[in-house]
Amino acid sequence: MTAKEPQTLRRGLRLGGRALLVTAAYVAAAVVILGTVFALRGLVSPGVLKSFLAFVLVASLSAGLEPGTVKAAALTEAGIGATPQTVFLAAGLLKALIAAPILTLLWAFADPSAAPSALALTPAIAFAGFGATDLRVLFDLEGRYAAAIGLKQGSLAGGIALGGACLAMGLPLAAALAISTLARLLLLALVLGRPVAAARGPWRQAAAQLANRRWLDLAAVSVVAAVGGSADRVIGLRWLTAADYAGYYLVFELLSKFWLIPYVLAPILFARQAAGHDARGFVRGAWLLTALAGAVFLTVVAAILTVSPAAPAQWLAAPFGWAIWLFAAAVTVNGFAQLRLSQLQGEGRGRRATVGAIAGAAVGTALFYAGARWFGAPGLLGAWLVKSALELILLSDPPGGSRGAARVRP
Repeated sequence: MTAKEPQTLRRGLRLGGRALLVTAAYVAAAVVILGTVFALRGLVSPGVLKSFLAFVLVASLSAGLEPGTVKAAALTEAGIGATPQTVFLAAGLLKALIAAPILTLLWAFADPSAAPSALALTPAIAFAGFGATDLRVLFDLEGRYAAAIGLKQGSLAGGIALGGACLAMGLPLAAALAISTLARLLLLALVLGRPVAAARGPWRQAAAQLANRRWLDLAAVSVVAAVGGSADRVIGLRWLTAADYAGYYLVFELLSKFWLIPYVLAPILFARQAAGHDARGFVRGAWLLTALAGAVFLTVVAAILTVSPAAPAQWLAAPFGWAIWLFAAAVTVNGFAQLRLSQLQGEGRGRRATVGAIAGAAVGTALFYAGARWFGAPGLLGAWLVKSALELILLSDPPGGSRGAARVRP
């Protein structure tokens, strides 16, 4: 055994342990969210369920957006060591207040029946998502993987489950959403240990964090990816019937769990490249793992649709047919695109990632609209494949370009 082999083994065991931890948390959160939706289908009216799913969309979108504060600090020479958690959360609150009007308009467009009392919660929902995301990145960079994944997944899944439970007990929709959001904010306070506004210092330092322009590219890519990736559900909420949208939502939530793979690998890839390590071997392994898992995933979905084609229609209460397999293919291709995005960001090529993501999102939104208006939910599922393939092409280097080059810290 060479001198490097024990170190390589320990590193592999750490990565394997982290992958198991993230997988368990991700699966648990998915079960909680899907279980909540399934339970509510038999307890509330289709209209109330559709309004609740609009809230779930906004909460998920906020949680998926990357404020970029911690990642931007990690890419500087000073790193994150000298910055308290309160500063990152204070910066996240400022960004949430900026994003709230846009998210409110998006919510109102997707669900015209949304009550003003529900829309008024948008700033708090945005801050709950931004805060959890920034702390997740911070804990990841510090090696506190259990805290990172527990906070990120527990906040969103726990909040949705609590809101669903309140609805099941007969509380009005606005009250259920308010309780859900308050619980997520209390979780941030518990993790932090003390209020963000306990001193003036964090706010001054937060303003300094905003001056680090690296977060703009990071946040821009996240905004484009999140909005472009959520456009299908916004359009679906607006133009599909309540029953069709509920079926579409379940297909999306079930099959998109394949994204657990890039969800686990992308932060590691970013952290390695941001630290200046040579990540080429890790990139090759990540792409190979995604390809093998994708082949198995597509085979299983095709087998289900072939052996028991009526089962998905009965289970979803909507006949989507082989459009489900097209969406599974789209999910697989999109997994590669997510890895590529993280790779570009870790290499410090944020502007390159932003341009590709914007172009893909613009075309994808048009495809979602056309698919939903002309073909309904199956059209939305099929449009995902074109969008995902286009994004991967736009994010890829031309032939002869370097893939997985290490980012060396100056």
